[in-house]
Amino acid sequence: MQGGAWRGAVMGLAVATAALTFLAVERATANADNPTAYAVDMTVIGLGLLALWVAFSRITRHARDLGRLRDALAGGRIRGSDAAWLNDRRDEIGQIAHLIGSAGPRPEWGAPARSDKSLSAVLTMTDEPFLILGETGRIEQLNPAAARLLDGVVAVGDDSGQALSAADLSRAVERARGAGEAVTAVLRRADGVELSARVADLGLNGGMVITFPQRGQGGALGVAARRAVPLRAAGHPLPLGNDEPLAATPLVSLWVATAGSCPGEGAVIAVGTMRLVGARVFRTVSLSVLIDPADTISPEATARHGIDIIQVAGQRPFAAAWPTLVEALHHCVVVGVGVDAALAALTRACAQSGLPPLSLPSLDVGRIASVLNPSMARASLPDIAAAFGIHSDGDERDGAFAAVRLQAELTAALLPRLADQGVITLRQARDLIGGVADTDGDSSASA
Repeated sequence: MQGGAWRGAVMGLAVATAALTFLAVERATANADNPTAYAVDMTVIGLGLLALWVAFSRITRHARDLGRLRDALAGGRIRGSDAAWLNDRRDEIGQIAHLIGSAGPRPEWGAPARSDKSLSAVLTMTDEPFLILGETGRIEQLNPAAARLLDGVVAVGDDSGQALSAADLSRAVERARGAGEAVTAVLRRADGVELSARVADLGLNGGMVITFPQRGQGGALGVAARRAVPLRAAGHPLPLGNDEPLAATPLVSLWVATAGSCPGEGAVIAVGTMRLVGARVFRTVSLSVLIDPADTISPEATARHGIDIIQVAGQRPFAAAWPTLVEALHHCVVVGVGVDAALAALTRACAQSGLPPLSLPSLDVGRIASVLNPSMARASLPDIAAAFGIHSDGDERDGAFAAVRLQAELTAALLPRLADQGVITLRQARDLIGGVADTDGDSSASA
């Protein structure tokens, strides 16, 4: 972690060493005929050079330790050797490590609890842009450098999908989780600017850490290039195979809220997504988007999903939000309870906005649940989830978008049960529910 302070200190030591060397040559020439004075002068100069070498060694070691601390934090998981090294430190490195230890679930540090205010103070002192995302993809911490890099469009508590491509984040966190360490990725901002980043997964439902290294970048703050990002068609250039194992298939839970008095009717006013790969839920890779319908929201719709006209006023219209939604859905099988109704609502909104038609593979997990447990036919989403051991965790931050998480976790719970019955592929799952009636609209992915 050799930044400007380290380079300045090394330059100062180099100048001091050169000055002492020049002085040694001068004194050696002046006292060539006086052995006693020569010996005294050389001893003093030698001690000076030794002191400079010790100072250089300490500064270099401190910079190396800072780099090791940065890599340990970026890795998301503290290895045994790093944990022992940090716990034995009582200097500034150890104090910073214990202070940041409260940012995520790292009990092996043995760090005392610290306030978010202390963590924010530490991040403010970090030169590199730094983000901590919570399990739902919302920004829990960011430093001023990250705020500048993201053009100031997001703040603590905002959805990271407003500033960074959800699809890029999804791919990066999946690679980081598979590798068990931080990975290098290219993340695109909403305006198409590509950013070189390091992404670390903090564990299942633990969030992620993103840094944007400045070293070796051709542009300021790791900006690789500005490219025009065309609106991708809603279809898949490489169709997902019906005979691929569900356990390895990219899935996305979809929830759509509409403004009509009946479920699925009226303009789209909210869309939520959450990514899965098989039975692994990536709560970090989620999207919660409110949409201004430029129209009224019926009282029945507000009572149904808790969103009123005040909440959506000033939000993006559907056409402006659609590119972000396409990225979140791209190359995934869309899942949900009554997911066909959700997709139908999006299809109507696309047609009304003059956007390309929507064509996405889907799987109704409500129908699967009713096959595995016939008493769940036409049951509500919370009841279906509870029947399979999934309950609300009491986190009110999800608000109206809590259904997205419930659907994702329900899907993850159902896949192993399907495998036990020999249902392995998407084709087999669709065949299983081919003759099963849809669930009630009140429990569907479209509210």
